Amino acid sequence: MSKVKFASLLVTAFCILVLSACGAPAPTAQPAAEEPAVEEPTVAEPAAEEPVAEEPAAEEPAAEEAAEAPAAEEGLTIFEQMQQDSFAGMVGFEAPNNPEMRIGVLMITMANPFWVTFSEGAQAMGEELGITVDIQSAPTEGDIGSQLATCESMVAAGYDALVIYPITENNLIPCIVKANEAGVPIIEPNIISDMEAVKAAGGEIDQPKTLDMYQMGVVGAQFIVDQLGAEGGKVAIIEGLAAAPQSMARRDGAKSVFESAPNIELVTSQAGDWDRTVALNAATNIIQANPDIKGFYCANDVMALAVVEAAIAAGKKDDIIVVGTDFIEDAKVSIQEGLLDGSVAFSPYVWGELSVQMGVMKAQGTAVPEIIPIIQILVSADNVDLLEDWK
Repeated sequence: MSKVKFASLLVTAFCILVLSACGAPAPTAQPAAEEPAVEEPTVAEPAAEEPVAEEPAAEEPAAEEAAEAPAAEEGLTIFEQMQQDSFAGMVGFEAPNNPEMRIGVLMITMANPFWVTFSEGAQAMGEELGITVDIQSAPTEGDIGSQLATCESMVAAGYDALVIYPITENNLIPCIVKANEAGVPIIEPNIISDMEAVKAAGGEIDQPKTLDMYQMGVVGAQFIVDQLGAEGGKVAIIEGLAAAPQSMARRDGAKSVFESAPNIELVTSQAGDWDRTVALNAATNIIQANPDIKGFYCANDVMALAVVEAAIAAGKKDDIIVVGTDFIEDAKVSIQEGLLDGSVAFSPYVWGELSVQMGVMKAQGTAVPEIIPIIQILVSADNVDLLEDWK
C-alpha cells in the first residue's frame, strides 16, 4: 500500500477518534479475526435490523466504545490488522475442550449479503476449532415470527450454546426464556434485545458490546458533510425497518451530525426497510421533491446502491453524494467504479468468527468480556484499493 494512502488512513482515523470522543479499550488476548464493529479510514461502528424500541439504540451506552482503526503492522493488510486487533478483545478464550461441541448460531437472514459473509466467517471458525457450527436464519429481514420459531427449535435441539441476533428488541425474548429454562447457554453479541423486558419475562442473557451502530451513522454523515464543504446543501437519510434498534441508532448518529452542521439541511429521514426496491422508490420521490439535494446517508449498502440507481435515473449522480453501511462486495465494486461514494465498513466475516468463539466461551462456562470492539472504517475511492481482501 502506498505511504501516501496509508498516511491518509491514519489521519482520518485520528479525526474520527476525536469526533467520537471516546476510546475503544482493546484488551489483550487471542489474535486473529464487522460485528461490525469496525474501521480505519474512519472509525465508526452490527449491523442487523428491525422494528421496535422505545429507547433508540443510539442511546445505548456502548457507543463510547467505538474502536480505533488499526495501523497495519509490517506485512499485514488493513483487513488482517483489523482482524488481529478485533480478536484481541477475546480475553479468556480457550480452544474447545470437547470435540463434540455443537454451537447454534441464529442470524437475521441469508437474503442479505452481509449475513452470508457473516455465516462464512462463523463456519470457518468452527472448522478451525474442530467443532460443529449450525447456522440458521429467518427467510427475510422482517420475518420475526419465523425467527422466533427457529430459535425455539434450536433450543429443543440441545446445542451446547446458542448465539442469537434478534430482528427486533422483543421478538426473541420468549426463546431466551426457554433457553434459560432448558439450561442452554445463550448469548447475543450485540445490544438488541430489551434487557428490561427480558428480565420482566424471567429471562437473562449476556450482551457483549461489539458494534457501535450510532457511531456508524456519525461517520457516514460526517463524510458527506466534509465532502460538501462550505457550500453544504440538502441531505436525506434512508433508514432500515421502522423502529429497528440498529436502524434507529444509525439514523440518530447521522442526524446528530447533519443537524449540528450549520450549512446542512436535513430534508427527510425515511424507512427503506433494508430493501432495495423500497429504498429506490423512497429516493426517487425525495429527489423529485428536492431536485437540489446533495447527499444521502443510508443505513445499509443494499439501500445505498438503490439510491445510486435513483440518482443515475434522475441524471444527478454527479451532484449527489451517497454513503452506505456494511461495505458488502457490491458496494466495493460500486465504489471502485466511481458510483457509490462511500460505505462505513465493519467485517461481517470477523463478526461471525468472534460470535462462534463467544459461543464456545458460554458453552465452557467462561465469562465473556463485556466489550469486544470490532474495528470499523470509512471506505471511499481514496482507500478502497487497500481493502481488496476485506470480507
